[in-house]
Amino acid sequence: MNIEELTSRERILVLGHRGSPMREIENTIRSFKRAMEDGADGVELDVHLSDDGNLVVIHDFNTKRVFGTDSEIEELTIKEIKAINSEIPTLEEVFEALGPVYYDIEIKADFSFDKKLISTLTGTLNNYPQIADRVMVSSFNPLAMRAFWKMNKGKYPLGLIYEGPPTTVPVFLQKGQGRILFQTDYLKPKWDIAEREFKNKKGKYPLCPWTVDSIEVLEKMLPIDPFAVVTNEPEKIVAYLREH
Repeated sequence: MNIEELTSRERILVLGHRGSPMREIENTIRSFKRAMEDGADGVELDVHLSDDGNLVVIHDFNTKRVFGTDSEIEELTIKEIKAINSEIPTLEEVFEALGPVYYDIEIKADFSFDKKLISTLTGTLNNYPQIADRVMVSSFNPLAMRAFWKMNKGKYPLGLIYEGPPTTVPVFLQKGQGRILFQTDYLKPKWDIAEREFKNKKGKYPLCPWTVDSIEVLEKMLPIDPFAVVTNEPEKIVAYLREH
């Protein structure tokens, strides 16, 4: 899949943010399936590398917020992670459960990230050619995206995520300047700065704003013509788009 195919769609792509997190535990297969039942075209999910080299689908670096146990994902084996909660899936388990839907895979990486994360993600994607034309890859970390781009040039649309402060991204990258470090196909700004991005760049980059959770916010996004939106409320957003 390339960015031209994504942007030529007649309707905005709706991606469930960690699935349907208002109704199910985020980033679980139940949550992803609920998003698809709610009418989403696909899901946005996050990947970390476990201590024994598995791609774990979870947002935080630590399990405490969602699962109540204060443990660092990258210090645990997949068996230890499953012992915390069996619903924490691997990326392979998600692919097997959902099949060829659209995937926006966010690489969760700080600035001292293990490059094995990139090679493991590349290898996993290569093992699922049946979904290759449904995958986008993005990250807040432009260095991680640069590493992925070098390994996968032209295979998948690549996006840069960013937001205004406060943020974990250094000040000099808070407005998406990291796009110069790799072949950026689309930008994934927080919704409240997507309008600014559109005006400043005059539509140079396709946009995928997040998280678009209300009709009011969606209506603000429509004039900037996003090719996709990431939402915690896929049912609500899909229903509005179908009606209008």
